[in-house]
Amino acid sequence: MPLDPRSLVLPLAAALLAPAPAMAAAETETPEQALEAYVGGLRAGRVDLLGALFLAEGQFCTLGKDAAAPIGCKRFAEVLGGWAAHPDPEASGRILDRRDATPSMSAVTYELRFGGDTYVDQLLLYRTDAGWRVVAKTTAVR
Repeated sequence: MPLDPRSLVLPLAAALLAPAPAMAAAETETPEQALEAYVGGLRAGRVDLLGALFLAEGQFCTLGKDAAAPIGCKRFAEVLGGWAAHPDPEASGRILDRRDATPSMSAVTYELRFGGDTYVDQLLLYRTDAGWRVVAKTTAVR
């Protein structure tokens, strides 16, 4: 049976045209790479990637626009699915400030543009054997 060249070319073309996979959690050797993967997870709606970056038992708190408004806090395990359910291909972020308390602990102030809003996040990250993970996040809409 002769070989059909399309059987070789079509899978190769599909692989070349496919979108690049989001950065794996194991590739988060710096806090910056972890935050790039965070935005990649939001762009693609990848709860698996977000779950690898955010400690499930970690804390997510939101601040109201009014200083007297109560702070709402939940565990990451409760909110990651909602974040991934509404992917935003235009999501972006940038580090406003980074403070390293130790080589394994970093506090980052991050500006995130997601879903038409701009957030200012204060994130606490720590280094694990698998890479950097977010332990806590407090956010406010700008």
